[in-house]
Amino acid sequence: MPDKNALNAKHSSEWTMSWRLVILAAVAINVVMLLAALFVAQTLGLDATIFYRDPSAAADVGFYTGWISSLGASLWIGTGAATLFAGLLTHRWDCTFLGGLTLVMGLDDLLLIHEDVLPFVAIPEIVTMIAYAVAGLFWFFRLRRKTFDGSIVFVAAGFLLAMSAAIDQLGELFPSPSSAVDIAEDAVKELGIFLWAAGAVGYAAMVTRLGRPWVDPADPNSTG
Repeated sequence: MPDKNALNAKHSSEWTMSWRLVILAAVAINVVMLLAALFVAQTLGLDATIFYRDPSAAADVGFYTGWISSLGASLWIGTGAATLFAGLLTHRWDCTFLGGLTLVMGLDDLLLIHEDVLPFVAIPEIVTMIAYAVAGLFWFFRLRRKTFDGSIVFVAAGFLLAMSAAIDQLGELFPSPSSAVDIAEDAVKELGIFLWAAGAVGYAAMVTRLGRPWVDPADPNSTG
């Protein structure tokens, strides 16, 4: 029988090494971000502090500016991270794919990647929208466990997000001086985000309850 103290020492050493890697990764990521900020600022003639300041403070507008949009993006990112972690923890690639997709869409929404960044490098906004739609449909029809009882939530969320994108595209084709179109687009998108987040959390909860990878609870003989 292995010595208990030896096992404890081994596990303690593993955890110490893990935390060292976490600290090292955190430092490395922040150094890279700092260097990137300094490089871009030098290239474009900007003050590097602009990359670290709160957007509302930098733009000198009220603190309430964009708070609903920020809340939606934060919800998407948090949900994506939790779902991705659940998928990696259980080795369920259906959940991992869903979490990764949700996290990417949240970061995109927060950082305006498909709206401002990708068009800057000649990738039209519509291309990104199509890529998200294809990835979402691939997960829904190929990876999603058919026993998940919250599929209707994803259907509703996908419909609302597609409607929001359609309103956005129509608004660009037929510009309107009224803010009603913009409010409608954002309100529909926020509802879609909340429903998507609820579905992803429910899916992650189902996956973690299963305890084993690729097990269908409706089929006792299923192994994936």
